This record gives sequence, structure tokens and C-alpha cells, in this order.
Amino acid sequence: MDMSTNATQDWERIEAALDHLLDLPATERPMALLHLTGGDAGLLAKLERLLDQMVRDETWLDRPALEGPGHFDPPGTAPAVPFASLAPGQRVGAYRIIGVIGRGGMGEVYRAERADGHFEQQVALKLIRRDAIDHIDRFQAERQILATLDHPAITRILDGGLHDGQPYMVMELVEGQPITAWCRDRGIGLDGRLTLFLAVCDAVAYAHRNLIVHRDLKPGNVLVTPQGQVKLLDFGIAKRIVSGEEGDPETLLAPLTPGYAAPEQLLGGPVSTATDAYALGMLLYELLAGARPWTLEGMPLALAVRAALQEVPPPLSQFAARSDGAPPVPVRKLAGDLDAIVAKALRKEPGQRYGTVDALARDVERMRDGLPVTARSGSRRYVLGRLMKRHRLPLAAAGLLALVVLGGLGGVTWQYLRAQKAVTRAETIKAFVLSLYAGHDPGFPKDKQRRDVTAEKLLDLGVDRIEREFAKDPELALELYGITSDLYTALSDPERTAQVVEKRATLARRVYGESHPLVIEMMLRQTWNAIMAGDLPQANDLLARTDTLLRTSAQDKSAVRAYWLLCKAEALHGAPGTVAVRRGYVDQAVALYEQYAPDHPFYPSALQSAAILHKRMGDYADAIALYDKALARFSQSGDNVTLVYILINRANALEPAGRLDEAQQSYERAAAVALDTVGQGGIYWTAQARLATLLHREGRRDEAMALFESLTKVVPREASADQLPEMVWQAYAEALTNEGRADQAIPILERLRAIFEKRRTDESMLRMLCSQLGRAYGMVGRASEARELLTRAAADFAEAEPGSFELLEAEGRLGWFLLQDGDQDGASRAFDAILALQGRVQPASPNVALAWAGRAILALRSGDKAAAMSAAEQAFAAYDEVKSLHNVRIHTSLLLTRRAVRLADGDRAGAARDAATALAEAQRTDAPDSPLIRQARDAVAAAEEKNQAH
Repeated sequence: MDMSTNATQDWERIEAALDHLLDLPATERPMALLHLTGGDAGLLAKLERLLDQMVRDETWLDRPALEGPGHFDPPGTAPAVPFASLAPGQRVGAYRIIGVIGRGGMGEVYRAERADGHFEQQVALKLIRRDAIDHIDRFQAERQILATLDHPAITRILDGGLHDGQPYMVMELVEGQPITAWCRDRGIGLDGRLTLFLAVCDAVAYAHRNLIVHRDLKPGNVLVTPQGQVKLLDFGIAKRIVSGEEGDPETLLAPLTPGYAAPEQLLGGPVSTATDAYALGMLLYELLAGARPWTLEGMPLALAVRAALQEVPPPLSQFAARSDGAPPVPVRKLAGDLDAIVAKALRKEPGQRYGTVDALARDVERMRDGLPVTARSGSRRYVLGRLMKRHRLPLAAAGLLALVVLGGLGGVTWQYLRAQKAVTRAETIKAFVLSLYAGHDPGFPKDKQRRDVTAEKLLDLGVDRIEREFAKDPELALELYGITSDLYTALSDPERTAQVVEKRATLARRVYGESHPLVIEMMLRQTWNAIMAGDLPQANDLLARTDTLLRTSAQDKSAVRAYWLLCKAEALHGAPGTVAVRRGYVDQAVALYEQYAPDHPFYPSALQSAAILHKRMGDYADAIALYDKALARFSQSGDNVTLVYILINRANALEPAGRLDEAQQSYERAAAVALDTVGQGGIYWTAQARLATLLHREGRRDEAMALFESLTKVVPREASADQLPEMVWQAYAEALTNEGRADQAIPILERLRAIFEKRRTDESMLRMLCSQLGRAYGMVGRASEARELLTRAAADFAEAEPGSFELLEAEGRLGWFLLQDGDQDGASRAFDAILALQGRVQPASPNVALAWAGRAILALRSGDKAAAMSAAEQAFAAYDEVKSLHNVRIHTSLLLTRRAVRLADGDRAGAARDAATALAEAQRTDAPDSPLIRQARDAVAAAEEKNQAH
């Protein structure tokens, strides 16, 4: 017998005993207790504790936890507060009190503002009351709990300390309304209310994953901001989950809100995640019906506990139908699944409720999607059992049961069959998957143990069986095809994925017709596969056909159209001059997902795609905001692999925005999550390589190269399917070249060039690699090869990505090579091409500063010292505008250029200072014998010789 069965039986014994005891005079209860418990010491202790609580003056029941810590109601809505310890203007730490917000069982909450001059900020400041100082442990526990929680829908703690011996905490100030009032004032319909409720569930589930039970969920502690953001407040009576804990005195005497408290809270029993599931059920009831089925506040404890144990709330739809005035949601939309979901959440026995908040949220999501919900199974039997228990007279019970059964039989039958069908489908799928490992299939290898057969082989056998075994159940076959195609995708087998998608599309077309969303979605999966395989003619043909189907079947405003837009944008990837067009398509997809399918699994991918394209066009603030939006959706989703990619790409957008500390933190977090999720592998290596590149460009050479060299010991050298190892080696080669070790970078770059040219899937990567290799060739004296590659890379960037940051880099490398190779006209043209784009490319590129430095050298060679000095000054002015991450060695090159100009102009002291600074920088950032160090050392030596000569 499992633990949930034991708990249910224990609960039923307590309930039955309590019911009997409450009907007895107080003098007869001690003997009845001994008789009812039959020597069960645990049951006896629980009943004695419960009865003792009932005969005492239980004022704790009428002291709800603080209404609204950390929030501020709009003017005119906040209740009057008769007492406050702090006056407006009074200082508490770094904060100045503005006014009181509320007062609860343990503390007072004030609106305050930052007053130390560092920055402006309004906050909510919670101060423990002097008369509640005995509960300081609970106050400290709330501070510690909030400090461990980091979720966008949970109020953040910002600061804390002591004020005249009283602990206080400073929290995010939330300006909003209780969720029920927010929905009422805006006339929000069913879908909007469920969306907000699911956001609350997400926050509570996050707390549960961090072993925190809130214990006081109610509208006053769930606010919605004017922008529609849910905020969960007041963890004042929250409790850490400890396995096997029965509840301590502090738990039993904690303030609570009776109308939302689960029966075990009123009984002083142990709490669990099911306790919060009950409160969420009551919150959902109130959100959808407009009121709660009963009110326990102010009721004597004995009556409140009896009501909580025995009263069954009427079905949601029935209560809404007989309420005064029109309910907030039409009754017809509440009947059925929502009735069952709320009823399951509000069951008396914790073991009969939703075991987790995630399970509750999944049922709500399944209801919205038109799928069977788990709550429907057994719910009618549960209600009948409760009704029979309440009406104990045999004749009345029999008559009522007959009426219910006869009146409801017709309505119950199809619901029962639907629930049974859902269970059967789930069991069939489970049995099918397990059978793959059983070895009974005729195609199962006879010469191998089951554990030695690959996952791919098992899937192959399964796909062949789907068509044979489920011909009479095409809906189940479609579901199994979907599962197997996802598994092939996870195994990086695009060919078999495409084959299964084709099978699923053919079957869906036969079952549903050409215009069904599933059919179109499968066609778009085929489109995506064609794009990935480089078959653009097939992809474009599928795009045209699905476009017509979407338009003629009125599905333009749907998630399927959003997917079409993503495919359309991807089909243009790599085509010259299409970045803006692609961004337009992806932005439209984001808008459709946001409006019509915010929970669609492709929505975060659309956000990422949009962010990448906004970054490509220099809109770094928009790109970061899109990544943050995607990050908020994935941080708690459990999809850690996608989370890593978001973190890496977000950091890559933070770099050109100049937010380098944040970029480093994002890379470090990505690496930690990747290592924890998949261990040593592609995404972990990518995060580490990006971090090493950032450190190297900042001049932190020792840290960067140590990280790079640790990667080179484990990252494979051969071609890979996902290109991630190649990107690591490319980053390492770039770092080697930057610090003057081009001879060591060239073999790596040549190997990568052969891989990239054979693959030809990302022309942009190949263009960048040719530019890198050309620069390295130039540094080791392979002039003809350098000229060829650098010229070709610059021309390719000019054609494919005109006006891009990458084009300036390619032109800069070409210009400086030509300058050093003696081609002054060619160098001048390259520098002019860069300066023509000055101010038009964002972010400000350090290559503009290098172009001015190149002009200064050209002017010196022509004998125009004034023009050389002007160009040198322009170079430093342009460099000062650069905020993004770049190779700091550029500054050393600028110093050496200005040193040559000053020396030609007779400023020997200034030239010497520039030479000395350049040498100090180069020794910090470069390899010991790099060309830049040699150049700087020669400049310092020349300056010393001239000083000695004079």
C-alpha cells in the first residue's frame, strides 16, 4: 500500500472520529477518544491536539497574514491603517518612509524611497511589529525564503537590516490590484483569466521546486500590475518542505486565511504542495464564478473545521448559475472540465487532490486545448460519496442516490467513456514503448542483448509496427508518429525524422483533410527539413502550397501561420540583402504567438530568431529585450538545453551593447547549466569558448588562454553535425592571431576552411574564416595568399551584408595588410570604404578608429604632417566612441601610430610616452614575442636613443 493510500485512510479516520466527538458533550469526549482510537497513539495525539485547539479561544484563525506586502494599491483603494510605527520622512537604513501601505499579523509595510543619493527607487519596506517580536524567527525565515527565490512573478527582496532593534526587509514595490479585482475591472474573459491563473501556478510551482510551500495563497497576495504581470506576494507564513515533518508549534499557530486554507491547515496537520493546490483551487473558483462557495472568516473554529471537513462546494458551474447578477464567465463554459478541475483541487483529503501544482496547470492547459483532463476520472463518484455521507438517513440517502443516478446517467456515460479512452490511450502508448525493449519483435536482433541494441534500431522497429498495429486507430497512430519523429530529432537523425514526418503528414491528410492544422504543420515540418538539407526549391514549393491552405481555411491568425512565417524567414537565410525582410517575417510570427498561442512550444524559438535578426541590424536593446522575454519563459521550463542557447545568444548581444559584465555572467551561467545538463559537449564548449573570447578581447590573456587550452584537450578536431566544435576552434585561432601567434593559428584555420567549403551551409561563417586566415597569412609573410583571401572576403561581405559590422572588420583587415604590403592606393580605398560608413553602422566600430590611423600613416608617407596629426586625433576620437567589446590591442596600435606622428612633428616626449604605454599594454595582452610587442619595444628603444643623442 502506498503512502497516499495510508494518508487517505488516516484522514478518513480522523474525520469520522471528529464528526462523532463534536456531537458529544464535552464531558463524554475523553472516554470516547480512547474507544475511537483503539490504542492508536498517533491518532489519539492528533485528535487530542485538535480538540484542545477547538476549546481554546483560537484568535489565530481570524488573523490573516498581511494583506499585500510589497504592493501599493491605487489611490482611493487602500484601506485605512489605524496604527503605524514609522512616520513619513523617517529614515530606515538607506530609505525614507513615504507612507504606510498595510498592517498584518506580524509586520507593517510602508512605501519608501531610496534616500542615500546613489539612485532613485521606490520600494516596499516591511518592519516587524514590536508586539510581534516573538515571531522574529518567522520574519527571518521569510527574508531567507525570498532571498532564495528568483522568478519574474515573485516579489523580489532587495535589502534588509535592523532599525532600532527591529528587523526589516526591503522588497520590490508592486503597483497593482488583486487578481480578482483586476479581472473584474477590465471585464477579462475566460481565456484571459486562465492565462493569469497559469502564471500564478508557474510561480507557485517554482517555489515548490525550491521546497517552499506558500500556505497563504489568496487574491490579496496575488497582484496583477497595469501591464498584466502577475506578482506573488507575502511569504510570511511560507514553510520549507521537510520530508516526514508533522508540523511544529509555530506551524500550528501561524496566522492563516480560513477561506483559502486547506483542511489540514485548519486541523494543524502537516502541509505539503497539495496544501497550496487547495488554495489555488479556491482562487480559481473565485476567478471563474465571481465568489467563493463559502466564507469561514469570523466563524468559530469548531464550526469552521466541521464545515471544512464536511461541506462539499457546489460544482463551479452550478454556483455561478445561481449567483446574483451575471457571472464573470458564461456558465456553459464552466460546465464539465472546469467543474472537475476545481473539484479535484478542492478535495478534502490531500492525497485525492492534485499532487503538484504542475499537474493542476497541465489539466487547465489540456482543457484549453480540448484534450481530456485527469480530473474527470472518478469525480462524479467522489461527489456522490460526499452527498451520501452528509445525508445519513437511509431512506433519504437511497432516494437522493436514485435521483442523482437516474438524472445524471445520460450525461455521465460519455464523460466516463472519454476519460476511459484517455487512460487507455496513455496505457497503450506506454505499453507500445515498453514493448520495443522486450525483444519480441521479429526484427529484433537475435544475437544481441536488449541493453546492447541502439535506440535508433528500436525506433526503426517501432515505426514499422505503428502502421501495422494501429491501422484502426489513426489518431493514436498520429500521436505515436509524433513521438517517434521527436525522438529521431533528439538523436540528430534528420533523414529518419523526415521519413516519419512524411508518414504522419500522409496519415493526417487522409484522416482530417488537406486544410487541417496538423496536416499543414506536418507540411511545414517537411519545409523546415528541406531548408536544413539545402533543398530550397522543395521548401519554396511547400511554402506556396501551405500559404494557400492557410489563407483559404481562415487560419491566418494562428500558431500555424506563425510557424509558416518562421519557415519563410529561414528559407531566405544567406540570401543577400534579406536581413530586414527576414526580421519582418519573424516579428510577425512573434506577434501571432504572443496574441494567439503564448504557450506554444515554438514561441520561445521565434523570440530567439527575432533577437538574432534585431542584433544583426544593430538593434541591440531590442535584441536583449527579446532574449530576456525568451529567458523568462524558459528559466523554469526544465528545457535546459534551450536555456543555454538563449543565455549564450543573449551574452552575444550584450557584448556589442557594451554590457560586458552582464555578458560574462550570462556566459558563465550558460556553461554551468550546460555542464549540469549534458556534461562535456557542444553547448558547454561553446559557452566556454565565448567566455574565453570575451576575456581575451578584454586583455585578460592568462585567464582566456588557460580556458582555451583546456578546451583544446577535449574538443574534437573532425567535422561535426552541429558545427559547435568548429566554432570553438575558430575562436581559439582568432585569439592566437590577435596575440601574435599567427603561425599556430594557420593550421587550425586551414583545417576549418576545408570543412566549411565542403559543407557550404553557412556562407557568413566561411567569409569570416577567409578574412581571419588572410590576416594570419599576412602576419607570417604569405602576402599573395593573404591578398587573395582578404580581397575576396571584403568583396563577399560588401555584396551579402552591405553596411554590416562584419564588413567594416573585413575592410579594415584588408586595408592594413595593403598598407604594410606597400599598396598605398589599395589601402586608401579600403580605409575610405570604412569611413564612408562612419556613424551609419551600430555599434560604433573600432575599425573606424583603425581606418583613421591608417590615413595618418598614409599622410606621413606623403609628407603631410598636419594631415597625419589630424587623422591621428580623429582615430582616438573614434575609439572613444566605441562601447562594445573589441580587441583591446587596437588601442596599442593607435598609440604606436600616434607615436610615429608625434615623432615626425618633433614631439619627442609625447612620442616616448606613447611608446612606453604601448609596450606596457602589449606585454599584458600579447604573447611574449608577438609582433606588436617587438614593434613597441623598438619604439621605446628608438625614443631612448634620441633622448640620449639630445
